[in-house]
Amino acid sequence: MTSAAALLLSIFAVLLFIHLLVLVWLFFAKRASSRRSRQDINPQAYLIIYASQSGQAEQYAQQTALRLQQAGACAESLNIQELKPAHLQQASKVLWMVSTYGEGDAPDTAQLFQQQMLHQSFDFAHMSYAILAFGDRRYVNFCHFGQALNAWLLKQNAQPWFDLVCVDQSSAADLNIWTHHLEQVTGLQLDMAHEDKRWTDFRLIDRQLLNPGSCGGPMYRVILSVQNQQWHSGDILEVQSANAGTEIQRFLEQHPADSDQAQASHALKLKNLRQPPLRQQNERFMQWISRFEPLPLRDYSIASIPEQNQLELVVRQHVAAQDLGVGSGWLTARASLGGSITAHIRKNPAFHLEKIDKPVIFIGNGSGIAGLMGHLQQRQAWGFQQNWLIFGERQQQFDFLFEQQLSDWKDSGVLHTLDTVFSRDHLPKKYVQHLLAEKAQQLCEWVNQGAYIYLCGSLHGMAQGVDDALTEILGEAAFEQLRLQQRYRRDVY
Repeated sequence: MTSAAALLLSIFAVLLFIHLLVLVWLFFAKRASSRRSRQDINPQAYLIIYASQSGQAEQYAQQTALRLQQAGACAESLNIQELKPAHLQQASKVLWMVSTYGEGDAPDTAQLFQQQMLHQSFDFAHMSYAILAFGDRRYVNFCHFGQALNAWLLKQNAQPWFDLVCVDQSSAADLNIWTHHLEQVTGLQLDMAHEDKRWTDFRLIDRQLLNPGSCGGPMYRVILSVQNQQWHSGDILEVQSANAGTEIQRFLEQHPADSDQAQASHALKLKNLRQPPLRQQNERFMQWISRFEPLPLRDYSIASIPEQNQLELVVRQHVAAQDLGVGSGWLTARASLGGSITAHIRKNPAFHLEKIDKPVIFIGNGSGIAGLMGHLQQRQAWGFQQNWLIFGERQQQFDFLFEQQLSDWKDSGVLHTLDTVFSRDHLPKKYVQHLLAEKAQQLCEWVNQGAYIYLCGSLHGMAQGVDDALTEILGEAAFEQLRLQQRYRRDVY
């Protein structure tokens, strides 16, 4: 090699080395910038942190951020899953919107926050805050996560603007209390009327008993008409319970109205007739019923996708005080075929599918098959076939819900694996978590291939049992990593 060639080669090597150094510097600079952008916030902005299990708290947080921005304030929302101590050390005005589900549990998205940050100590004396806690008074530990969060913030010297506001089942009255306080604190007119919740009158096309002869509660497939409505598999139908005409007529016979009968009937349609307040002496009928509690809303996982041109639910009848439950009774018995069902489609992004051709393991029991059927319909539409369904119910003879559809999917390849377990057909009883243990090797193989796991069904018994089984099979660290990567998603109730 000539000296000139050697010199050129040396120069080329030096230039290549400098080029590589620049690329490495740019890579780490970009990462640092990205890290700063995720951690830096405007200290003067309203930071709205949400912890949502079924999309309600997230939806309200985003609506609040929008209203604040429209009123001229600076506001940004943040999923509690992305929350870092640096955010709270910078933020001076924080609005928390957090859900509680089950018996006082934090949402899945808040598990890491609860396990780590809630056990640390900080000085948040610079922070003013308010908490809007979503819950359900039917459960003993109503809004427990919101209360625990409030106690922790007080302990860290943060200053509350006003007392914790608890919302019972999306109560408009409770939300109005929150809005009133927030407007006083901000000095802004926020116009938080709930116009963003688009109520629709769906037509009840059909309902089919899915498990005749079952020792469990009757399970119905409820089919509603749709007209240009859009949703994703995993979303929720929020149903406004109502009274049937016969119930209203019976009530009016027991409590004759001193006003127009048609007006009284209309006013009673959405009122709780089972627990009316005591009527005052000489109180006018319309004045009396104005004090009635409204009938509650009920949430149901959607079992279909828009391409099917109908919205399907799976509803198990519940019996309360020798009468059908308010929501399940309305959908499965009292509402007339061809009549209207007032409802709202609520986004549930924490349970949405990712449009990637990765394996997916679907686990569920009972009416939880609804959310899984919607996902399987969507995976079929996308042409993704690495699907594994693990489903449990009571008796195979009576409770193998959607047996024909699932068998067809297995034969056509939509379902790679179909595993079922029926507890009453085994002694001792056997549930989906036991089936997971039997399939541990295949489960590990799928997870190692990047599989997502979707769980839908009962919170009590099944959900905790599945969590325990996955922890045992994968190991605690791997299971926690699955959660952090959002590859384990739950819709449990």
